[in-house]
Amino acid sequence: MRYILYDIGGSNPSLSAITINLLIIMRKILLSFFVLSSFIIADDHTIAVLDFSGEGIHSDELKFLSEQFRIELLKMDTLRVLDYADMIDILADYGYESVTCFTVECGVISSMLLSQEWTVSANISKIGDAFVSEARLIESETGRVINVATYDHELSIEGLKSRGMHNLAELLMSTRVPIEVHRRQNLVYVKTKPQGALVRVGRDTLNGKTPIAIDRITIESRPIILLKEGFEPYKVNQLPKDESDVIYVELQHLVPQIGNLSFHEPVPDGIVIVSNDGKDNFLIDEGEDKFEKLSAGKYYLESNKYVVINGEFNIKHRRTTQVKPVFYDKSEIRLRKQRYLKNRNMMIASLGATLVFRTYLFVRSEAMYNNYSNSIEEAENRHKKIENLDNQKPFVDIFSGIMIFPIVYYHAKYLEMDRWLNQ
Repeated sequence: MRYILYDIGGSNPSLSAITINLLIIMRKILLSFFVLSSFIIADDHTIAVLDFSGEGIHSDELKFLSEQFRIELLKMDTLRVLDYADMIDILADYGYESVTCFTVECGVISSMLLSQEWTVSANISKIGDAFVSEARLIESETGRVINVATYDHELSIEGLKSRGMHNLAELLMSTRVPIEVHRRQNLVYVKTKPQGALVRVGRDTLNGKTPIAIDRITIESRPIILLKEGFEPYKVNQLPKDESDVIYVELQHLVPQIGNLSFHEPVPDGIVIVSNDGKDNFLIDEGEDKFEKLSAGKYYLESNKYVVINGEFNIKHRRTTQVKPVFYDKSEIRLRKQRYLKNRNMMIASLGATLVFRTYLFVRSEAMYNNYSNSIEEAENRHKKIENLDNQKPFVDIFSGIMIFPIVYYHAKYLEMDRWLNQ
């Protein structure tokens, strides 16, 4: 873009306009220089991508997919991809007529000939409605396969071109084993997505979290379990083969243990579900007869207005727990408590009066016995009175015994109401 400034009074460019144009040109030259310099001195990895092989896919489609894969690698900041034409010329010099490899051996040899740090060979086949992709990352210096990535795509070929190649490139490069690890054949590099998982070998939990390098001898005879909070534990069933020194695992989110709750009748207002640890509280809408999606565990029902009886329950995964709680208004419970207390006290008072009367009968009878022995003249009359007093004692004793039961009952109900109010 040219910038030309004109004097107000004339039609020729001013001196200042020429100066500005020169500055803009110099700025572009300097910018290009710095960009080129940074590219030359950058410590990027060099990589070549062979044409993809495959089955059930036309060769033109495979060539397009490999080209799209190169574009995805070019988008990565630390990679310099070998020009396709240069790759053809290099391999042609060694007698190769094609840049497609159908075997691992071919990929390894081609990688060594290209003299790049890494080389990628891949195979994509259509099986049914799915596209199955397998890519290998080869270290050219040693000819060793340092990473293998697989990717399945169940959509159209267009989706495989647009999104599938991006995913395959990301998977292959992000999960590659570090150079310092794969050069030592006795190490296995464990990576997880997300990272930060604990590694348990047998009964021992290793120091450090993924990604982590582990001695192959240490783990080849014992099971490996990857543990991370919020994710399902993963057991590594077998170690990678010799062509790969990396274990890459995408951890699955822990499946929530969820169940449902069902009431035998609609609940009143203000009923709350509380977990046993007190961390979770769920208010139930008035009139509801169910509550869904509760985490598995023990719960109880709580209310500021009601006393809840039979309100404890246990939620199990994928099951509906049925409960039959009984709700009592706390104001009614307080009235019951006072009524039971009053009845208990009345019974105690009645029992007290009965015991006093029983004591009176005993004392009176004893006094008459004494008078009976000292005065013979009124013996007959006193004998009848004593007999009358003795006849009353069994009835008083029976009544006293009966009075114990309502006292115990009312006292127990009083304590029960008190316990309900304080639970």
